[in-house]
Amino acid sequence: MNGAKRVLPAFGALAAVQMIVVSTVDGLTRPGYDETRNWISQLSLGANGWHGTANLATCGLWVILCAVGLHGRADKRAVGLILWCGLCLVSLAVVRTDAGLGFPPGLPAEHTLRGLTHKLIALTLGLAGIGAAARVGPRRAARVVAAAVAVSFLAAGVLVLLDAGGVLPGNPSGLLERVALFVGLGWIGLAGGRATWDGSKTTGA
Repeated sequence: MNGAKRVLPAFGALAAVQMIVVSTVDGLTRPGYDETRNWISQLSLGANGWHGTANLATCGLWVILCAVGLHGRADKRAVGLILWCGLCLVSLAVVRTDAGLGFPPGLPAEHTLRGLTHKLIALTLGLAGIGAAARVGPRRAARVVAAAVAVSFLAAGVLVLLDAGGVLPGNPSGLLERVALFVGLGWIGLAGGRATWDGSKTTGA
């Protein structure tokens, strides 16, 4: 195996670290943005929205490179799901979400076809992330991580609908989204890092 491909799985770890650090710092410095309520993709809106867009796009690229590096070294379905996660992240950067949940401040909530498309992409990202998490790393641990991602993602999805509908405004759906995304990316990044350093297969299957 050539050296370049051998290090590609480590880009999964880069994606996880970048997503956690950049989205957190960006959210803390954006007026009116509530990291417990607002979702990460909303950082693509408003002033300096290009920060959020660039973060999603580049993290997606790193995940795609991770999948390329894992080809032949991990379960084929896991590789395909990780690749799909990367493509979804890039797509979320291209297809901007709607304004809503009080952000950006002063703008009314939007309900556009573009925003609906963004939500459907986010749904497929969540499902692919759950599947990927379940298929990389030690089997027992992978199932626990996948369950944690699934529960937090489902809860975030339900709560954001209740918030948008005015039933339970200001709830912590954004926090639960972060748990799902950070844990899922972190687990994939850990598997990619292990594959880079020891060259072993990353699945218990």
